[in-house]
Amino acid sequence: MNANEATRDHLYKVFYEGLGLCGCGSPDDAYALVRDLLALAPFYEDERWRLAEVLTGGGAAHHIIMSVLDSAGLTEHGSTINGSWLTEKGAWCLQAMKSVPFEQMDSAALPHDGGDCTSACWQLPADGQAA
Repeated sequence: MNANEATRDHLYKVFYEGLGLCGCGSPDDAYALVRDLLALAPFYEDERWRLAEVLTGGGAAHHIIMSVLDSAGLTEHGSTINGSWLTEKGAWCLQAMKSVPFEQMDSAALPHDGGDCTSACWQLPADGQAA
């Protein structure tokens, strides 16, 4: 397996297992939304949370989506979900999503034969690009 396949497979795990999304409906739009939200983090800077609210539709939908990102380990927050920042896994995911188009997810599979990932899976190399 090459590095691009490993990256794609880890994204598959994040997208379908970590975020609990499915492949029906508009998964490509969901993929773009997650990528675009992660790109805004940290949300506390320059009130970027306001842009996140626009992307998510605000209100309860905003709270649910931001909480799902947090539950999946892509973000973490202090006193408010609107002050979230990226975790190491979230930073890895953002870089990976910038390089792997959603269309490549069709040929993805779970990494590690379906086993658990370790923290090493989410470490960005020195060049800042997901492996």
